[in-house]
Amino acid sequence: MPKMLRLLSYDITNKKRRARIAKILEGNARRVQYSVFETFLTEGELSALVSKTLPFVSAEDGDSLLVYRLCANCAAQRRTWGRSVIDWEEAVII
Repeated sequence: MPKMLRLLSYDITNKKRRARIAKILEGNARRVQYSVFETFLTEGELSALVSKTLPFVSAEDGDSLLVYRLCANCAAQRRTWGRSVIDWEEAVII
């Protein structure tokens, strides 16, 4: 199953739940903004990651978790200013 670049963004109202989601994502993705992460995962890996975060997302409180799949062409055309961006094809993640 091919890996694809994923962009994950959350908006969580509760500070404790927000911290839990951030910790889960920080262990599996690179933070690019305060509540925005990017990672290079297969569908199965993404599903497992999202499953870990869902207990901390409360629709009743107006929380949200958004996941975008970026095709290789779209990812290659991404423009960044400021901090460098990981080259997921060449990166070695330990």
